[in-house]
Amino acid sequence: MPETGVSNSGRRAGSSDVPLLELQSVTMSFGGFTAINDISLKLEKKPVYGIIGPNGAGKTTLFNILSGFYRPRRGRLLFNGQDMTPLRTEQFARRGIVRSFQITSIFPNLTVMDNVVLSVQRRAGGSTRAFAKADWHQNHRPEANALLDQVGIPTSLRERPASDLSYGRKRALELAISLAAHPAILLLDEPTAGMTTTDVSRTTELIAQLSAERTIIVVEHNLGVIADVADEIIVLQQGALLARGRYDDVRKDNRVIEAYLGKRH
Repeated sequence: MPETGVSNSGRRAGSSDVPLLELQSVTMSFGGFTAINDISLKLEKKPVYGIIGPNGAGKTTLFNILSGFYRPRRGRLLFNGQDMTPLRTEQFARRGIVRSFQITSIFPNLTVMDNVVLSVQRRAGGSTRAFAKADWHQNHRPEANALLDQVGIPTSLRERPASDLSYGRKRALELAISLAAHPAILLLDEPTAGMTTTDVSRTTELIAQLSAERTIIVVEHNLGVIADVADEIIVLQQGALLARGRYDDVRKDNRVIEAYLGKRH
């Protein structure tokens, strides 16, 4: 959980006027290329934010900053008023900001159940050595089963190797692993990439269910998915904030239309 106390911004963490997540003049560059250019952004506690933009807009870089994988060259990232900028990725996760990846990151040779039990145990802080034989493995199975129920993985698949799962089920397993950390903010990177139509539908329904208990930030190329799940859209172009608002409003914005389709005549 985030620490309490007075943040570097002088406002008390957890007070109603403190944004859930705030970027203050954040810039990220690689050599001579500026991927994120002086973005300031406040995100309130809200079910689902969608981040969109044309290729090269800076979506992945922004996502890496939000999850602690990149430390910005300039500016700060605040979570509940606390400065997260100098912290490592695992410290982000411990404080409640957890990310899933575009490419599945599971242990393919472990069972589906063991993947989730291992994640539950990691959050609990115990040893993970020889976990399949330890008492805590049985102790954490009820929570692991509840998480697998939540993401819709059938009981019949839970003792099979994770490598046996379909691609859509593997993404669901990754979500269960992420949820085991009890995130306040869940960052989803292209959650429906490569999925069948059935799996896309299942995933969008799952995101809607998960958003009842946490804030979710989604980077997604599938604008249909964004339209279905996001309460607010953030549009990037060339590393800058181009527009933000409800999907129905953003899609009519001439700047957004030009960014995706080119100059209108």
